[in-house]
Amino acid sequence: MRKWMVFVAMGVLLALPLCAQQKDAGTANNGKGTDSTNAVPGGEFNIAPASPTLFAMPAPPAKPADVFSDWSNNPWNRHAWGQLTPRFEVAGMFSYINFCPCTLRNFNELGATGSLAYNVNRWVGIVGEVGTYRFDRQVFVLDPTTNTQVPATFSGNMQTYLFGPRLNLRRFDHFVPFAEVLFGAAHASSQMTGASAQGSFAMAAGGGVDVVLIRYLTWRFFEADYLMTNFSGPLLSPSARQNNFRIGTGLVIRWAYPPAPPKPNHPPVAACSAAQPSVYEGTTAPVAIHVNATDADNDALTYTYSATGGTVDGTGPDARWNPSGLAIGNYTVNAKVDDGRGGTASCATDVAVAKRPNQPPVISCAPDSNPINAGQKVNIVSTASDPDGDPLNFSYVTSGGQISGTGPTASFDSTGLAPGNYSITCTADDGRGGRTSAPTTVTVQEPPEIKQLESRLSLHDIYFPTAQPTVARPNGGILPSQQKTLEALVSDFARYLTFRPDAHLILAGHADIRGTKEYNMKLSERRVERVKSYLVEHGVPADHLDTKALGEEHNMTAEEVKALVEQDPTLTDETRQKVLKNLPTIVLANNRRVDVTLSTTGQQGVRGLPFNAEDASTLIRRGVEETKKTGKPAAKPAPKPAPKP
Repeated sequence: MRKWMVFVAMGVLLALPLCAQQKDAGTANNGKGTDSTNAVPGGEFNIAPASPTLFAMPAPPAKPADVFSDWSNNPWNRHAWGQLTPRFEVAGMFSYINFCPCTLRNFNELGATGSLAYNVNRWVGIVGEVGTYRFDRQVFVLDPTTNTQVPATFSGNMQTYLFGPRLNLRRFDHFVPFAEVLFGAAHASSQMTGASAQGSFAMAAGGGVDVVLIRYLTWRFFEADYLMTNFSGPLLSPSARQNNFRIGTGLVIRWAYPPAPPKPNHPPVAACSAAQPSVYEGTTAPVAIHVNATDADNDALTYTYSATGGTVDGTGPDARWNPSGLAIGNYTVNAKVDDGRGGTASCATDVAVAKRPNQPPVISCAPDSNPINAGQKVNIVSTASDPDGDPLNFSYVTSGGQISGTGPTASFDSTGLAPGNYSITCTADDGRGGRTSAPTTVTVQEPPEIKQLESRLSLHDIYFPTAQPTVARPNGGILPSQQKTLEALVSDFARYLTFRPDAHLILAGHADIRGTKEYNMKLSERRVERVKSYLVEHGVPADHLDTKALGEEHNMTAEEVKALVEQDPTLTDETRQKVLKNLPTIVLANNRRVDVTLSTTGQQGVRGLPFNAEDASTLIRRGVEETKKTGKPAAKPAPKPAPKP
């Protein structure tokens, strides 16, 4: 028996240093190995690593601290279930007893032990235990037939009922050494005592080590006890005291842990940003502010904002900063994030209010009427605006004609312009370097009156009587019918000049063929000068009149005159026949004229005597022309044959 006790004591001494070699609460941290998380707080206990030498004991530990206040080393956080105290523990073990009858040979008992422990606190528990064991023992009995001692084997059983305190050492993550002293009773069958079944006082004193596998399950690595019983009988010691050794192993179910301490709060982390780093002065558009916040504990976060200028709207991670009315400068938007558990974080972002760059104006323009007739005026209307509200100045440039005005409306004058398209450039200037131009086009077309005037101007040829005007009377020779023609010419040409200020009248004088060439040239010169002087006297600018004398050159032939007569719509058939009978005289009269040609069109006056005029006979008469040729009066000029064509 003493050998068994020594063996158990040595085993316990060997096991305790091995248990101490695990990480204690100050160094274990869920396997995370950073220096900051594995550092042991100054106030916590520390168990030094075991020496490589098996029997070397660790250095004396420092005063332990409350690991439960340090979440990084909290057993709940590290799953160090060996340091936690369950309220109840139920154990089931296989047990071995080396029973010592003391006077006879020791024998073995095998059985099962069950226990229920109630832990009063971290260190002390109350244990109730029940065990049942079976044994086979061999004793020598007297054989009556031979009267000698012969061996005999007896099988029996024993039960124990124990109750008492237990001391636990809950300082290791996964090992719980314990010691206990239990008191109670034992009951054994007759094979134990050699007499009748018997009950006795029992006591167990010893300890063991639990290896904590998971939160609710532990392996009782061993439990070794000194078990004392007080059975008496023929097969036991007369002292009625048995000093036995019991050892066992099994599983323990643990539950009803104290509630886990609240997880320590970690403050949130926040970073602020603005959707744009700057805005222009005067802007009213809000700037988006975003807070990127995280919370290690996944707490619900609340947001509050403030700014050194402007206003901030929003209560979540996204807000809007309104810069309305702010002066140029830098402004800071501040955000505070609160996790509702005392943890806060702050961040800030800057937004600048910058001077707005000048923006050029916008302009478009168009004539208020288009197309227009030549000589008309039209308003050019500009529509302009300036994004900055600057006052605008206007200017205009045209590719033709005249334009005047410095406001949003200008006047375009097409006087003197030929038909066509004329471009106008309208420009708006804000006085700050912003300048924008826009083009428009005015279409100038000929007014219908021009064609009418040109048509009427083509009707004007001036006819003279024979030998008129004379040298003595250079201002004579214009009969009343021709004066009317010239007056109409003056009126039409003056009007025409308003549309075609560069127009000219080309006056070409003619004489019939009856005079000498020199005489006819001089006569045609006097005729063309007389027409010119008349026109000038009545208001036609002299510089718009071109003259030339052709004499008898380019005279009309009889065929040409005949064609004119036949096409004259003013003649009746009877009158036309009379005129054609006197065709030679009519040919001469048609060549005593001044042709009027319009320079812009090249149209020449329609040739043809005004046979219906009151003074037509004077224009047709041919006698005076011959007198002028000889210089002598002829009372009755002899008839002449008609000139050959």
